[in-house]
Amino acid sequence: GFAGWFTVDFKSRTDDIGKDVAPQIPNPAYLSTGPEMGYTHWGQQVFHLPSAIPLLADQSTRINGTMEMMRTKESARLYNTRFRFATSRRKTGSDADGNVLMRGEPVELV
Repeated sequence: GFAGWFTVDFKSRTDDIGKDVAPQIPNPAYLSTGPEMGYTHWGQQVFHLPSAIPLLADQSTRINGTMEMMRTKESARLYNTRFRFATSRRKTGSDADGNVLMRGEPVELV
């Protein structure tokens, strides 16, 4: 699966309009729900996969794709998420053009 979290900063505006009219914040604040920050009441999000992606000794597995988040109509705080990805595996240490041992079919999950 995949894990997700967010980090946000609360600092002075720097856009063309806000930089001249918004108050300057001398001590910006940061909020992170990342695993290195310990417990927060938001926690992290886990996106489970329907089946395992095997990790094998002496082979490198690549997951290449996109994640798209769309706000729901019911709540601006809730999202639907779409993952599109494919996997491939090569011998560890081979260059990017090295022999591909396995290439998985493209997957789309919503």
